[in-house]
Amino acid sequence: MPSIIPTSSDQVQDIARALLEAADSPDEVRTDTSGPRLAFIVSDELATKAGFGEYDDDPEPLPEPEPEPESVPVEEPPRSGKGSGEEAWKKFLNDQKFEFDPKLERNDLIALWDAHTGGQ
Repeated sequence: MPSIIPTSSDQVQDIARALLEAADSPDEVRTDTSGPRLAFIVSDELATKAGFGEYDDDPEPLPEPEPEPESVPVEEPPRSGKGSGEEAWKKFLNDQKFEFDPKLERNDLIALWDAHTGGQ
């Protein structure tokens, strides 16, 4: 529900008249005196009928948000043998956006990852 706030005391009567003429019932126009100036509280539809806004009772639906790209799970490097080196583990952890001390050695990196995943 919009608030229509006259910018000068000269506008109060003109705004009240326009709102009441556009309203089906005087109960549709409420006043609020809690702020520094008088405000008229009306529905969006009434504000539009009285010329104080644009109300669309059949708005265009918002476009569907783009789906998040599916992340392809990256397999962890082997724990021994070819491809199990410290650099492979650092790359893997970086790809996982996993924070770690770059000074750690391979076994420490694996232990840190295991602690994070529960060894799964």
